Amino acid sequence: MNLFDLSGPESIERVPFPSDKEGLAPYILNRQPVLLSGVREALPFLKDWNYRYFLESLKTIRIQRKSEDGVFHYLGFERMPMEAFNQVMETTHDGYALEALRGRGVSEDLPAQLSVDLPAFVPESRFRVSNLYIGPGKNKSLLHYDETHSLLMMLEGRKRFILFSPDQSDCMYPYSPFSLKALLENRVVDSRINSEDPDLERFPKLRESKGVSGWLEEGDALFIPAGTWHYIEAEGRNVSVNYFWLENRLRDWLQEPLFSFWIKRRAIDVLDRLRKVKHKLSAA
Repeated sequence: MNLFDLSGPESIERVPFPSDKEGLAPYILNRQPVLLSGVREALPFLKDWNYRYFLESLKTIRIQRKSEDGVFHYLGFERMPMEAFNQVMETTHDGYALEALRGRGVSEDLPAQLSVDLPAFVPESRFRVSNLYIGPGKNKSLLHYDETHSLLMMLEGRKRFILFSPDQSDCMYPYSPFSLKALLENRVVDSRINSEDPDLERFPKLRESKGVSGWLEEGDALFIPAGTWHYIEAEGRNVSVNYFWLENRLRDWLQEPLFSFWIKRRAIDVLDRLRKVKHKLSAA
């Protein structure tokens, strides 16, 4: 079995892409995922964005390599010329691009014409980052959640997804906030479950979970509320852009998995300070 076998009978709601700032308010309030149609019509700057556009517009791109388990773990990035990346895309497929377009971590190599507008429902004051993702196909994520809301927009190709609500966190087997090894490895938002081959003997509560699954097609967007567990895999060559923004209420932070996230981040901050103190003492 795989995670998609845990899909329940419910289907995800689909609505037109909102044009006003309150357009996602009911879904944010209820922490309810939703599919949005008409991305390119709502955000005209995306009109010509596809793989060929970025191949011609970017000089370099930041990529990661597959881990031994075949998953891209968002660790160990390298920057390479677009010509070299295109060679990877056409041959070995051992590379998945993640390039910040706006917000945190934007490269000085990014051309000025690659400007990203925010949808009306993403507050500028709460916006964190917009990323470009380019994959060769068969690229897949870990089962994880984000502490921010996320909007994933499909510009080329398609991706299959399954989502599990925050109230199923106990069935998702996150790493413990008190596991020093997990904290040192920055396993803050990941599940311990192998998404392609879940071990129901080791993780029996997984049998109790019910996910909602679907396909994210070109021109669609998927809103994933903060704390929602998700697993995503691509079918063929794929290009997508997302937004992350932080808009959680106190009651959200007091519930799982965001409460454990808060504890883990504080613990990692303490470990980082201890490492800096140790480094200073060693250098003295």
